[in-house]
Amino acid sequence: MMAGLAARLHAKNRIWLDESGYAWLLARLIAALGEDFREALSDPEVAKNFGDAHQTARLDDAAQLDALLARLRTRLAR
Repeated sequence: MMAGLAARLHAKNRIWLDESGYAWLLARLIAALGEDFREALSDPEVAKNFGDAHQTARLDDAAQLDALLARLRTRLAR
């Protein structure tokens, strides 16, 4: 789903946005969100760090945000 959304934004960027660097990076971010979510679902460390309805998160809210952004940054920096 996210890959499709990213592809549509890339296409709109080429056609209507004059190859905007911001739109290009935003499309990559959307794709990275989908990739990371798919991986995170089966990662026990992510489950521990972020918690769920049955387990308290190991990280506080600010640390969770930092961890999420770090995961996305790693994907975007490739």
